[in-house]
Amino acid sequence: MGEQLSFLPTPDFCPLLPPYGSAAEQALHDLLERDITTPDWIAERKGWRLAAAIKELDYLGWEPISVMLQCPEWSNPIARYSLSAKAKRAFFAMKQKGAEHA
Repeated sequence: MGEQLSFLPTPDFCPLLPPYGSAAEQALHDLLERDITTPDWIAERKGWRLAAAIKELDYLGWEPISVMLQCPEWSNPIARYSLSAKAKRAFFAMKQKGAEHA
């Protein structure tokens, strides 16, 4: 089965910037540069609650991508997070328009 057809226009992609100084803001900056995992954040001493920051970005409309993978140092699969090219373009467009923070 394919995607459901809609006669309504698709809503614009319009994420909101996370609060200044928040873990979500730090996660957004990291995701603009590279894919990240919780072990990355722990190693960089940014904390262990990366999933909470990613969820906040999701609530704000950034649509982060999560792929589960097996990590040799961890007994359970972990998530590798990334941002789509569309989300990255949206961020840089906001910066050009002078959006505050992030």
